[in-house]
Amino acid sequence: MAAIAPIISSFSLIFGGCCANVYCLEAIVKQEPDSGLLITLFQFVFTCLSTLHYQLDPNGRYYLRSSPVPFRKWVTSALLFFTVNMMNNWAFAFNISVPVHIILRSFGSVTTMTAGYLRGKKYTPLQIFSVAILTLGVMVSAWADASSKGKTNSANADPDKASLEAGLLVLLVAQLLSAYMGAYVEDVYRDHGKDWKANLFYSHLLSIPMFAAFAPALNAQFARLQSSHSFQVPPSVAATLPPTLNKFLASTSQHVIYLLANAITQLLCITGVNILSANTSAVTVTIVLNIRKLVSFMLSIWLFGNHMGGLMKVGAVMVFGAGALYGYETTYRIPLKKKLEARKEEKGQQRAAKDSKKRSTTPNPPSAEIVSEKAANFLEKAKPYKPRQKQPEWDYKLAITIMTALAFITRFWGISHPDQVVFDEVHFGKFASYYLQRTYFFDVHPPLGKLLFAFAGWLVGYKGEFLFENIGDSYISNNVPYVAYRAMPASLGALTVPIVFLIMWESGYSLPACVTASGLMLLDNAHIGQTRLILLDASLIFFMALSVLAYIRFYKLRHDPFSRKWWKWLLLTGISLSCVISIKYVGVFTFFSIGVPVLFDLWDLMDVNRRQGALSLPEFGKHFAARVVGLIVVPFFLYLFWFQVHFTILSRSGPGDDFMTPEFQETLSDNVMTLQSVGINYYDSITMRHKETKVYLHSHTDRYPLRYDDGRVSSQGQQVTGYPHNDTNNHWQVLPVKELPSEDEAAGTRFNDTLFEIKVEKGKGDFKTMSTHFKLVHVPTKVAMWTHTKPLPEWAYKQAEINGNKNVQQSSNVWYVDDIPSLPAEDERNKKEVKQVKHLGFLRKWVELQRAMFYHNNALTSSHPYASQPISWPFLLRGVSFWTHNDTREQIYFLGNPVGWWLASSLLAVFAGIIGADQLALRRGMDALDDRTRSRLYNSTGFFFLTWAAHYIPFYIMGRQLFLHHYLPAHLASCLVTGALVEFIFCIEPQDPQTPGTPAEKGHRRTRSRPVRERVATASQLGSWIAAGVILAATFWCFLFFAPLTYGKPGLTVDQVQARKWLGYDLHFAK
Repeated sequence: MAAIAPIISSFSLIFGGCCANVYCLEAIVKQEPDSGLLITLFQFVFTCLSTLHYQLDPNGRYYLRSSPVPFRKWVTSALLFFTVNMMNNWAFAFNISVPVHIILRSFGSVTTMTAGYLRGKKYTPLQIFSVAILTLGVMVSAWADASSKGKTNSANADPDKASLEAGLLVLLVAQLLSAYMGAYVEDVYRDHGKDWKANLFYSHLLSIPMFAAFAPALNAQFARLQSSHSFQVPPSVAATLPPTLNKFLASTSQHVIYLLANAITQLLCITGVNILSANTSAVTVTIVLNIRKLVSFMLSIWLFGNHMGGLMKVGAVMVFGAGALYGYETTYRIPLKKKLEARKEEKGQQRAAKDSKKRSTTPNPPSAEIVSEKAANFLEKAKPYKPRQKQPEWDYKLAITIMTALAFITRFWGISHPDQVVFDEVHFGKFASYYLQRTYFFDVHPPLGKLLFAFAGWLVGYKGEFLFENIGDSYISNNVPYVAYRAMPASLGALTVPIVFLIMWESGYSLPACVTASGLMLLDNAHIGQTRLILLDASLIFFMALSVLAYIRFYKLRHDPFSRKWWKWLLLTGISLSCVISIKYVGVFTFFSIGVPVLFDLWDLMDVNRRQGALSLPEFGKHFAARVVGLIVVPFFLYLFWFQVHFTILSRSGPGDDFMTPEFQETLSDNVMTLQSVGINYYDSITMRHKETKVYLHSHTDRYPLRYDDGRVSSQGQQVTGYPHNDTNNHWQVLPVKELPSEDEAAGTRFNDTLFEIKVEKGKGDFKTMSTHFKLVHVPTKVAMWTHTKPLPEWAYKQAEINGNKNVQQSSNVWYVDDIPSLPAEDERNKKEVKQVKHLGFLRKWVELQRAMFYHNNALTSSHPYASQPISWPFLLRGVSFWTHNDTREQIYFLGNPVGWWLASSLLAVFAGIIGADQLALRRGMDALDDRTRSRLYNSTGFFFLTWAAHYIPFYIMGRQLFLHHYLPAHLASCLVTGALVEFIFCIEPQDPQTPGTPAEKGHRRTRSRPVRERVATASQLGSWIAAGVILAATFWCFLFFAPLTYGKPGLTVDQVQARKWLGYDLHFAK
């Protein structure tokens, strides 16, 4: 009975608290759908205060009871718990009703099963079948909800509401994280004991500081809830309450009371879940919660009258029926089967024992060795589980702490200077403002990096009023929180330094090698200058380095496949790779640099003679599928997610409209094309504009010259040109084709030469102004009318040339009708009706935007005064001028640390020379390296060299504008190679003595393999420390010497500027 009591109490708390919680939640969401953030905060604060007494200890550290669970595990659990709760409540902002929210959260059985499978658990066919039915039920419910809200009707789409698809995606991610959190907490309970009270307390306490970033949104949500009418207490109830309580309720907003009640009922529910989790498995908890959701679902329908159509009912029955079937299989059939098997096995053992007694009349006593071995095995199994203890590496930890602190100092020092728009801040700051204004724009880069800037602005409550129009515009006079903007890339840039240290550390290099590699990044002027401004490269390099670190951690777990940590680092590698390519498309180089070793790893797994044993084809298939999912599928869907966020936020018409098709533009509110487009009829006089150059199709009385400058002879026909201004000579009449009486008459009047076919793009829709894009195809010659930006000579008044393009499919042939000047004011077509914003599928919008981004990215071929070629980057032949101030002679000149760059570039050549010399020596039968050193040189340092090459060599085949900052990811890789070669060249390791009496083998000599830490511990690191000290001292001096150009202050005299023109750098104020 004592064992059942906790389960019964947990059931009471779960069903009572959670069902009451639904009532309060419905009441709040009906008033303020976007209040999920405030609801979560109240629940966390109230739960933390109410569980504080469990953890108080007057004699404990910080007056808290000591916990056997490491603090980092509580932090991880709190982070997961905070994220899951935030995402579940955030989903209400996506126009998802409470019943549908409950149904979709019942999808947890699927995610729990997936998490269990990834951790090695097996499932029965009935469990898999029930989960499949549950999944289908969730899909039916979601589709039914979309249909009931008119989501399938494009005319009723609301541009100010986020799409239903985004809400479904948010809930799906929340369920996946929730499944991982359940498995993580289960492991914590297994390793350190089932202290659910401590988990309840710390998961809420450590989550509360995370709300500080959302203070503006929380204030706004609370103000909206507080504006509702006061709480009404029935007279019969008020008579039984104290006067003070009645007065409090009467003076408090009704929805604030619901908010407090929601927090109290949530506490009861969470307490029950924690008790149940500590006494049962994760699957049992999931099933009980599904049943609770069914009860809550029915209450929501009954109490608040939420509409529930036929398909919704079918989906709900499928979801909860499948959940019940899953629970029946898990909690009844499987335990019953295990009991029967155990009984059968016990009977078999008893029968075998009887048979052995009959055969053995004088049994031999077991030997002492066997007894001791069995006792040792028993004691080993009886020991509680403890994670493997690592050797204390205080020197590494101290070094990385110092490096991190110095990185933040160098990146944040003087970050408020200059208080003006600098270089490409004019672009990326403007894009952040467009996000905050929800105004559609176009850029050739994916959205993640710009979304991070917009998020930084949103955190400080900025509305995006300033549009960063010109370099040199003042931030102070326009009240722009530019320091908050710059702090985001500065933080990522500072964190990149310890990540480089960790890459070297995890790769097993000595401390001098780690300090050298991270020190070169710490003191590099280019990385510092680029990360202190509102630019994308800091986030790009951060996630690129994080991808390399995550892959190294994953590779180190190759002998423990499909474990939780193995999956964690595989998925983190994929997520980091996705973030790289979601910032800039050069992230594909990072995919290549990690994809190559992954392919080598798979090739090694195919080997039947591999040292760890051959894999069967099904086992290899699991390895292959896991890598495809972790490194391709998950990154691709995350990449799509950022575009979904991009489309969801940018719902209003803006400067990016012109880059998109009319169908896309009709999905944006306030779009001029949607508001002003009218149908075009025959005999209308229209004005036509070229889509790319915006010139009007124009004709005047002047004629082409008889002979052009190049000697060609013209027809001296009337000039047709492109004119940038509105003019009566831009009017053209739309005439139907008339058949002439005879072919001779047609030929005589050159009638056919005047025929043009209006070929509408995509070939559908009405012919309208603004919204219809078309090509004018000359009927006899089948060429399209085309223009370009180069003007004609003086005889055409420098207007644009109109010519024919044989390649009809090119986008430069597209025109549209700008206006109908002949349209009478009383015409029916002038009566503008309110037009609804249309809906376009996500994939269609994404494909269209991708095509436009690739096209315009490749079109960036114009010259720039500070553009440079890839051959000059490793040698730092020139930089880029970012900003100047004439009065103070201050300037920001983007330039790397010459000493660091030249050293790293030189050692790249040294590495290539070492590999070549080793291969040549092997060909001649000379073995200069032992197998361990060679393997490390080729695999670890070779991986760093491959990363450098993958991020550098492809730029040679690019035709677009290139700048020095494109080399920064490759420079990071070259720093890793430098650190590795410092250890290889200067770290002296004592030779292993040969076994006495064993003659030396000819040719390749095998050496005893030892762990990296053991090898480094026995090696002499004096030479490495001296080399690292010299390198960093020279780099530090060079950093200080060029610091005025990096930080933009102080201003330099002419002599000081001249002293810094080492390779003729084009610095300002040199005269």
